[in-house]
Amino acid sequence: MKRLFQALGIAALIGLVVVLGVAVERSRSKDAFVKSVAAGRLPAAPAFNLPALSDQGRVRLADYRGKVVVLNFWASWCAPCEDEAPLLASLSAEQQKDGVAFVGVDANDVVGDARSFARRFGLSYPMAHDADGSEKDRFGVTGFPETFVLDRTGRAVQWFPGPIDADSLRAAIRKAENA
Repeated sequence: MKRLFQALGIAALIGLVVVLGVAVERSRSKDAFVKSVAAGRLPAAPAFNLPALSDQGRVRLADYRGKVVVLNFWASWCAPCEDEAPLLASLSAEQQKDGVAFVGVDANDVVGDARSFARRFGLSYPMAHDADGSEKDRFGVTGFPETFVLDRTGRAVQWFPGPIDADSLRAAIRKAENA
């Protein structure tokens, strides 16, 4: 019986070490993308295929290949997201004629609240719903809002941690168009 308890204790200890190792590795890889963007390395954005916030189909990042993409992570309960939403609505309409795609990813949020938010601020561009925040985590997003500007091949050329301003976003779009 003593050997059984020793074996169980060793097995439990090994299990804990494995779980800890996986958690550390996830933590490292979780922010690898955003650190790479911040360092100017132009990493390929992680692919995603999420339900559309409108409940009409799916939003796939790969569908926007060939276009410059402004990818905005947000949540309806985020006060800075409310502040930047009118600007995003205006810039998306302005940039649409130049073939720039805006894509929103609502994360860690209630669908009904997110839909109301999008309607209230006139956000008419495609919106995805990342219910559990797993895609947000793959991008290394740690707060809201955060915005990435992707070039036509899907590489991230700029990252905005926090609310954007019009001039900086326009400059990042030009940078993506020329990448």
